[in-house]
Amino acid sequence: MDFSNYLAPESCSLNLKATTKEEVLAELARLVTRAPGLDGANREAIRKALREREEIGSTGFGNGIAIPHCKVDGIDRFVLALGISRKGVDFDAMDGRSVHVFCAIVGPPDDPDVHLRLLATCSRVLGTGKSRYEMLSSKTVYSLREAFLYHAAPATALDCLGNKTYDKLLIIVVQEKDTYDDIMELFLGMGLPGAVTHEGNLMGQVLSGAPVFAGFLDVLGSSRPEPRTIITLVPSASLDEIVSSIEEITGNLDNHRGACIIVLSPDLVRGSLETM
Repeated sequence: MDFSNYLAPESCSLNLKATTKEEVLAELARLVTRAPGLDGANREAIRKALREREEIGSTGFGNGIAIPHCKVDGIDRFVLALGISRKGVDFDAMDGRSVHVFCAIVGPPDDPDVHLRLLATCSRVLGTGKSRYEMLSSKTVYSLREAFLYHAAPATALDCLGNKTYDKLLIIVVQEKDTYDDIMELFLGMGLPGAVTHEGNLMGQVLSGAPVFAGFLDVLGSSRPEPRTIITLVPSASLDEIVSSIEEITGNLDNHRGACIIVLSPDLVRGSLETM
């Protein structure tokens, strides 16, 4: 994925003027529409879509970064906007800190694969202190863009792991697709290096289709849930934060049906769950 096709110098800013979250979203929408070929895009529609995404949950993932993103009808390709706020803005970030580095992702609603790949790479780039330092130290929009593009180059599994020890196996089962999508988005934003997902069936769905149970076993009624399992390695030091962030999506799992978290301590971990 060549990020130079998504991030133009015209969509970069070293000095965002915004002092509030609403003002930041408006500035980012303006930067998006400055991308070559997007001058006819509806800036207000982009701002509104970014705002609606923030109402679901803040994209301020901590450490002074935020990755607002949305899908907008009428836009036929993905565009990034990169902005620096010298003073910082209260963006309802997970760690409560002000945000200084913003990277917006805006694109069409019919290409979720590219959307997730862009989100994954942006979270990886902004998740390292070195890249943030270089971007915050940039003197021109061209050097800001180059710093981002340099760190957006493909990373190895060891690059992603850094000094963290991924020693817990986290298994999540959810029935609702929207919840699944939000959790995957959360993992990308938190910079987790990889996850394996699987779509399956509840036992009741399997048994209700067997002839021996036909006619008297209807555990599902008219509902046909589609459980999805997410398996990933996480650092034990971050486990509480990760579980708390998941429960911000699902609600308190002690009182919630349709989602379950299991944490295991594997005897041996070799290799990586990250995609090749």
